[in-house]
This record gives sequence, structure tokens and C-alpha cells, in this order.
Amino acid sequence: MKQNNRPTIREATIDDAATINDIANWYIEHTSINFDTQPWDLDKRIQWVREFNLDNCPYYLLVAESEEKIVGFAYNTYFRPKNAYCRSTETTIYIQQGMSRHGIGEMLYRELFNLILLTNLHRAFAIITLPNPASIRLHEKLGFYKCGLLSDAGWKFNAFHSITIYQMKLNN
Repeated sequence: MKQNNRPTIREATIDDAATINDIANWYIEHTSINFDTQPWDLDKRIQWVREFNLDNCPYYLLVAESEEKIVGFAYNTYFRPKNAYCRSTETTIYIQQGMSRHGIGEMLYRELFNLILLTNLHRAFAIITLPNPASIRLHEKLGFYKCGLLSDAGWKFNAFHSITIYQMKLNN
């Protein structure tokens, strides 16, 4: 990491897609945190990256970079595809395996919310697969609160997984 042990947080670019894909695919292949059941190929991830950081678009994809390596990413996207949800957003964060507990997630999320607060978005939601006490602690620290539970909502690795929904009121 940098001398002050703080990674650089910046907007993601297409050049970051392969590393973002590697981080995300690790979670897809090894955890129930992500409900995808098959890893993404790089072309799909590149298309996905292109959906963020656009002019007049309230959706951002940020990366944390340390020693010229991406060590995590965070993004916000549409909450649900119906038009009435246009002022709500879902937030997500992933940290490189082995790099958690260094404060990277909090730094990424704080910068993401600095950008989100400049938009007309009204509510942020986080969907957390249970159990995940670290994610719950992070979200609560940043002002999210639990607003729902969907028991046995997903099937992965031959087991059902429940999710909890956290929300945060934005200043809009």
C-alpha cells in the first residue's frame, strides 16, 4: 500500500475489468455472498463496466488501488428494473480475498456515497447473504439499518441461503 497505508480510490475503467472480474468470480465460485452460480467471462464483465461512470447517470463503479493493484471495488446500480424504483439504488462492495479488515471497504463505500449524494437518488439498499457479520457491521457503521429478511431466498452449493435487506435514507 501507499506510505500512509491508504489505497487510492478512483473510478473504474475498462482496463480494470479483468481484475474486477477475477475478484467477483472468486466470490461466485467460493461463496454464497454472490448468488451468481457461474463465473462471468471477461466480455460480459467489460460490457458491465461500461454501464457505470457515465455523464448524467447516477451509477458509479469505483476501485481501490494499492501498489498499482486493484484490491477491491464498490458500485451502485438500479435497485429493481421497474420505473418507480428510479430514485432507489442498490450498493455492493467486494474486497480482494485476503485484503479484508484493512478498512478498504469503508473507504470505498464512503467515496461511493460522496458521489451518490450528488445525484437525485433517495434510498440506498444493500442485499446481504446471511451469515455475514462483517458486511452487516460495515453497513450499520455507515448508516444502513435492517429493513427486511427473505428466508431461504437463494439456492447455491446445494443449500438455501437467506438474505437480509438494509437501507439508508439519502439526503435527496
